[in-house]
Amino acid sequence: MSRIRWVAAIALTAALLPPVTAAAAGTPHTVVADPRPEIGSLSDGPDPTNHHCSASIVASPKGNIIVTAAHCVAGKSRVYFTPGYHDGQAPYGTWESAATYIDPGWATSHDIDGAGSPYDYAFVVLHPRNGRNVADVTGAALTLKTDATLPASMQVFGYPSTGNPNYKDKPYRCDSTVSRDGEYWETLQCTGIPGGFSGGPWIVGGRDLIGVIGGKGQNLPDTDPRNYSVRFDNRVKALYNKAVAAPVPPGNGNLGYPLGDGPLWKHADLITSGDFTGSRQLDMLVKWSDGEVTLYQGGSTTDPQQPFVGETQLAAPGGLWTHAKGIATVNNGVVVTWSDGEVTYYGTVGKNGFGNEVQLAAPNALWRDHASYIAGLGGDLVVVWSDGETTLYQGIAANGIHSERQLAAPNGTWTHAQTISGGNWVGAGTPDLLVRWSDGEFTVYGDVAAAGLGQEHQVEAPNELWTHATVTAGRGNAVLVRWSDGEVSLYPDVDGHLHREIQLVAP
Repeated sequence: MSRIRWVAAIALTAALLPPVTAAAAGTPHTVVADPRPEIGSLSDGPDPTNHHCSASIVASPKGNIIVTAAHCVAGKSRVYFTPGYHDGQAPYGTWESAATYIDPGWATSHDIDGAGSPYDYAFVVLHPRNGRNVADVTGAALTLKTDATLPASMQVFGYPSTGNPNYKDKPYRCDSTVSRDGEYWETLQCTGIPGGFSGGPWIVGGRDLIGVIGGKGQNLPDTDPRNYSVRFDNRVKALYNKAVAAPVPPGNGNLGYPLGDGPLWKHADLITSGDFTGSRQLDMLVKWSDGEVTLYQGGSTTDPQQPFVGETQLAAPGGLWTHAKGIATVNNGVVVTWSDGEVTYYGTVGKNGFGNEVQLAAPNALWRDHASYIAGLGGDLVVVWSDGETTLYQGIAANGIHSERQLAAPNGTWTHAQTISGGNWVGAGTPDLLVRWSDGEFTVYGDVAAAGLGQEHQVEAPNELWTHATVTAGRGNAVLVRWSDGEVSLYPDVDGHLHREIQLVAP
C-alpha cells in the first residue's frame, strides 16, 4: 500500500476500518523477494532510484500495459515503470507512459484513507522502445483474472518507497490469504508493508492477477496487518479493454535515436567515446565484427535518456577494419592497434571519416602478440600486456609511443583484466582507468595519469553478472556496457558507484 504520508489521519482511518488491536502471533510478514521481470517500481521521473509506487505487466495482445493503483498515477502527465528493479538496477530498462486509464468514478470517489474508494485501480499503456513493447523485452506478464473465488492463498509483491531506512532497495513479498471485504474490496493480513507498495500485484497461483494494493487503509502503519485491494470485477475488465484498444504509441519511447536490437549488438566488438562532432553529449564509435565502423552522434541535449541523435557509417563491412584489434580515444582522435602489430593514430574523427593518420609503430611482433587491451586517458594511452604488465604512454600526439611509464610490472593480477577504458569518475579531474576483471569485479583507478594507478575504487565486487560485461567504454562520467547477450546499458553519473542503469538496447 502506498501509505505515502504518515499523518494524523491514522486515527481517523482506524476508526473507519474494522477494529484491530495487534497483529496475531502467526500473522504473515513481508520478506525480501527475488526480482520478477513482470513486477517493477513506479516513478514520477526517468530516474528509477526515486520510486514511490509499484506496478506489474498485465498480459495483453500488444504487450504494452501495466496495472497499478489509481492514486499512484492520477493527475500525472507521465510516469515511468522499471520492471525487475532492484538495488538501483534496471535490468529491462525504464519505460515511459504513453496513456493512463482510470475509472471515471475516481474523480468523485477517491477517499483511500477512510471509507475507501472502489475505483483505486489504473491501467497504463507504455511507449515502445526500439520498436519493442515491454512484455516483449521481459518475456513475462501476469494474467488479469476477475471475480476470483475467495478465500484463496496468494502472494503480494511491492517496493518500499525510496529512502525508507527500515527497508532495502529491493522487492518484498508476503504469502497470505485473500478474503472478500464487502462488495468492492478484498483484504489480506500481513505486516511489513510500507509506503511504496501501492499498486503492488495480488497474485493467485503464481500468475493470476486478482488485485493491487490500494482502495482503502492507505495511511495505516506497516505494523498494522490490514491491507486492501479493490476487487477485480467487470468494471476493472472494462477499463482494461479500453487500454487494450489504445493504438500503439508512435516513436521510440524515451531513448531518442534507436540503436537496434540485441542480436545486432552482439557483433559490436570495440567501442570508444569522444568529442568527435562537437555535440552536447559525447559521440560513440563502434567497430563491428564484420569490419564495419559506425559513428553515433551524441545527443543535442544533456539528457542521458537521449544519448544519440543519429549514425554515420565510417567504414563499410569487409575492409581494412576487420583487422582492428583495439581502439581508444586520445585527444578526441583514435588510436588503433591492428592484428599485425601496427599502431595507428588518427588525429581527427568525424562524419567524413578518419584524418591526420600517423603511424605510431610499424607492424611488429610485440604489439601483435602481447598487447591485450588499450584505453585512452586524455592525451595518454594505457596498454595492458599479456604478461600483466601495464604501461602508460604519455602525450601520444607529441611523443608517439616513446614516453613510456610502467604502471604495473609483469604480474598475475593484471592478466585477469578483461576490458579497460578511460573516463572521469573519481579523483581530482585527471582521467581515471576503468577495469572489468575476469571474476566480474569492476574497478576504477583514480587520476591514473598523475600518480601511477592512483587510488582504487571497487565499483562492483566479484560477481557472476559482470562477467558478462563483454565490452565496457567510458563516456565522460558515464559507463557504457555491451553485455554478452547484446544488451547495451548506460550508467550515467558514476562516482565510484553505479546509481542507475538506462537500457539502450534490449537483449
